Amino acid sequence: MARRARGKIVTLLGRRRDNRRKTSARRRGMIVVAVAAAAATAAVLLTWGSLLPGIARAAAGALFESSYFSAAEIQVRGSDRIRGNEIVALAGLQPGVNLWEIDLEAIERKVAKHPWVRRVSVRREFPGRVVIEVEEREPKAIVAIGRLYYVDADGVVFKEVGPEESVSFPMLTGLAREELRGGGPDVRRRIRDALRLSELMTERSRTLSEIHFDAPDRLVVYTTALPLALHVGSGDWEAKLERLDRVLSLWKGNEEKLISLDASFRDQVVARLRRASR
Repeated sequence: MARRARGKIVTLLGRRRDNRRKTSARRRGMIVVAVAAAAATAAVLLTWGSLLPGIARAAAGALFESSYFSAAEIQVRGSDRIRGNEIVALAGLQPGVNLWEIDLEAIERKVAKHPWVRRVSVRREFPGRVVIEVEEREPKAIVAIGRLYYVDADGVVFKEVGPEESVSFPMLTGLAREELRGGGPDVRRRIRDALRLSELMTERSRTLSEIHFDAPDRLVVYTTALPLALHVGSGDWEAKLERLDRVLSLWKGNEEKLISLDASFRDQVVARLRRASR
């Protein structure tokens, strides 16, 4: 089941019925429901009777053909980036469709194909409303594989970055297109690890410009403020960042003399220095 979606509520196809029509429609609906209930009860009582198929068809027909159950509203909830009418078009819903005819799972499958959609749930609210709740993906980084693609917190590469879309996210480089094409659990785990490292760096007020996958489990980090590479290997991030912070505090003001710091070794940081210019 989808999490409760955030964002605005968009109501489409809304049309108010005046009170008389509403009351009349409600009465018709009650009559339809009563007929359907009576038919269903009769069907149960006449399980072995020859009238059962005809009664069942009549009950179903009363429900499916009644205008009382026509969709007067379609609400799209939780979509900020995707327009409500775009979601409705994807769902294939038409004005006035009978609520009993709607295939909820089929609509969820259609809407879920939109790259920004992480989760979606669809439900009927009787007598005349369909609600589509959407949880959108949030980009956490950008993967560079010839072109730029957004990646979310699950490690899923979900969309090519458009010309007008933001690129203010850490860049993930060094991943092979073949690895990402399959989108298997291993590559998603590696991306999630890199995103966790990015979060920890942000907590330490260091803004990342790039995380490079030097080898399957060897990450190299570049910040926007330091002119050097930070090798951090894999895992045990907090201890490694702590060691790097201690070394960087010793080199404060002289960072340009460093080519790189390597914290992937246990309990030590290896510094590589630039050659002094003559």
